[in-house]
Amino acid sequence: MKHLLETSGFEDIRFIDKDNSDDIIRNWNFGEGVEKAVFSVYIKAVKPLT
Repeated sequence: MKHLLETSGFEDIRFIDKDNSDDIIRNWNFGEGVEKAVFSVYIKAVKPLT
């Protein structure tokens, strides 16, 4: 994901864990235990003006 953002011109890329990530993933209904393999984050980045 970071590489995709970088190649799109974004800088200062940060991934911030969501405190309730497990709850978010469980609500997707993809099966039991999926929250152990996937997590939810906020993505913050800057795209400079060109």
